[in-house]
Amino acid sequence: MSEITRRGFGRMAGLTVLAAGISAGPGSAHAAAGTGSVSAGAAAGEPFALRHLSSFGQRRYFTYPTHNGFVDADRIVLGQRETGRTSLWEVHLRTGEQRFLARFATPASDRNPFVWWNIHSGRLVTCAENAIWLIDLADPSPVKLYSPPPGRALSVVVNLHPAGDRVLCSHYPAPITAGPTTAVEIGLTDGGVREVFSGDVMATHFQYSAHDPEWIGYVLGGNILAWGLHPVHAPQGKMIWDQAAAGVPVGTHPVWNSRAATGCLAVAIGGRASGLWMVHPDDRPDRLLAPGPSGPNGAYNHCDLTADGRWAVTDTNGRNGSALGQEGAVALVDLTGVHPPRTLGPVGWGSAHPGHPHPAFSPDGRMVAYTDTEAATDRTRVVLCDSRGNWAPRPLEWQAEAEDLVVTASGGRTETFADPQCGAGHGLLFTPAAPGDALTCEFRPPQAGTRTLRLRVKRHDSRGIYRLSVNGTAVGAPLDLYSPVMTYAEPEFAQVSLRAGVNLIRLTHVGQNPKSTRNPGTCAIDRVGLRTP
Repeated sequence: MSEITRRGFGRMAGLTVLAAGISAGPGSAHAAAGTGSVSAGAAAGEPFALRHLSSFGQRRYFTYPTHNGFVDADRIVLGQRETGRTSLWEVHLRTGEQRFLARFATPASDRNPFVWWNIHSGRLVTCAENAIWLIDLADPSPVKLYSPPPGRALSVVVNLHPAGDRVLCSHYPAPITAGPTTAVEIGLTDGGVREVFSGDVMATHFQYSAHDPEWIGYVLGGNILAWGLHPVHAPQGKMIWDQAAAGVPVGTHPVWNSRAATGCLAVAIGGRASGLWMVHPDDRPDRLLAPGPSGPNGAYNHCDLTADGRWAVTDTNGRNGSALGQEGAVALVDLTGVHPPRTLGPVGWGSAHPGHPHPAFSPDGRMVAYTDTEAATDRTRVVLCDSRGNWAPRPLEWQAEAEDLVVTASGGRTETFADPQCGAGHGLLFTPAAPGDALTCEFRPPQAGTRTLRLRVKRHDSRGIYRLSVNGTAVGAPLDLYSPVMTYAEPEFAQVSLRAGVNLIRLTHVGQNPKSTRNPGTCAIDRVGLRTP
């Protein structure tokens, strides 16, 4: 860990455990301490840190990605599952101080025994006990805004208007299994109710466009997912994404949070065009902004994006999808394509809501919060990732794609692999034949001297443990490249002495994670980079 990163961790109030390094996977992260601890998910080369805002014993979780769960730059609201109830708590991010806000009955017989919440300008709205509630955070006391007609049940997904003066919700025949659907808009001041949608179909996840709130996005089941509603351009609603034509078998979880453009960011799963798509309700073409994994292990699921449309965050599935006990990751994606995707941290999946990770940005884009689940108990906790103002990685003075370097295999074989998450779409894979086999890469730095070396490596379930050396000198501790889910990490190694001309990076297989599916395990490199310490 660089000294800059170490000082940054130390400045965060209330952190009690410091752990870093590429060897830490989901298992080790789950073993960390509870409230206020630092997870080992962030690679040492990244300018961000992970913090556990709660322990598994508290059974707390974060809100849905289409909602805002942050009060301001210093405060966040967390939900807490209790027997037959759900409570809401405000947590101060710097001091750790907690404040009780409200408690709602959520009997197990409910189809959705939990609540989501949405915050704007110090006011919180949520759906609980089949009603819409308003809480003034200056003086917390739930006020019932709206109840649906008799025989109807509300969706727990509610959405605040960008002006913060009204809330959007939908209701269905009780219990909720199908349409018809009615969506209404409720004023927070006068409680006025206006119907905005009515149809025989099952429509869900109604949300305002942050850029043009005259547009309301919603979803339909099956492959006809992304739709939009507009009082002039689409008064009856219209399908805005032809997934079949795009080669997308499954499109899911759109968010309309961009203030830079009218449209939604949606996840495409499987097919020839998996990844993150920007979909517009007008004539602008749909675009695959960030190609992602097409297989189940590491495939994107839920997503969110910053208000300026630059960065996205997404949770990734485990080997068997998003069921209880699966271990995935939370990935940060640069939607401009300048930087390749990076892993913020490992994450576990729960059996159902609210045990899905659901990563989401703070309104200023500085922080990401998400839910982590303990496989053995299905208990949840909340993780916070703080960029300290900038998600861009520390700039490198020199870098090279691994597949472009001159490489030598001492035993085993090397090959180039294709992966859209690699910096240039490809990486270098080394498959040893026996323990002790090594991969050697030649590179020519711009000048001799002491530098910080950064490797971008692809972690997977078939990886081994490798010793790194530069020009014959061992650097750092052995790297355990195993991960139950495909992720990328960018470990850094300080005070590496480089000579003029050709330098040699050598990765030697020295051990094996007992969970690895291959023995001896492989090694995959995307990029090599240098910066001044």
